[in-house]
Amino acid sequence: MDWWSSFITQAGDWWGASQPLLAIMMLFGFFMTGLIGCILPVVPGPVIVWTGMVIHKIWVPESSAHWTLILVAGVFVGFTSLLDYILTILGAKKNGASRKGAIGALIGGFVGFIIPPFLIWLIIGPFVGALIGELLDGQTLQRASRIGWGSFLGTIAAYVSKLTICFLIIAAFMVDTVFSSFS
Repeated sequence: MDWWSSFITQAGDWWGASQPLLAIMMLFGFFMTGLIGCILPVVPGPVIVWTGMVIHKIWVPESSAHWTLILVAGVFVGFTSLLDYILTILGAKKNGASRKGAIGALIGGFVGFIIPPFLIWLIIGPFVGALIGELLDGQTLQRASRIGWGSFLGTIAAYVSKLTICFLIIAAFMVDTVFSSFS
């Protein structure tokens, strides 16, 4: 760890910044990347936010949050990561999706990441994927649309849960960091 501290100190001297300032800048980058990652199906946004917290704690332990908060946040991040996949599938299954419809919803989410405009397709991709999967399974258009709608609602619920957890973790980290620096 000594080489890391030496490297960061030299980099900070070169940039005219201190280690805590560089650590906060890095943490802010992790937080922003994590929040953006909450709406991208391939990028694990909550995991990135939590990783930034851990790196900040290791880097500047005297001006960071407590390990207890970081461990509790890690549990919530793990739970949210599971919810991300489960909610999309449950949204489709609740409306009677077949295996092809559930797989179509997942594929639709990933394909939506590739097709511009990304934000629109990330939201409607699971709907279209479930719809196509159900039509391939022999369902009527009306039934396939209802299943696609359930997949869409599950996807929205997953996005909301990831963003909520990230904002709560970031807020708790900031509050804990401020209070720990005063004590």
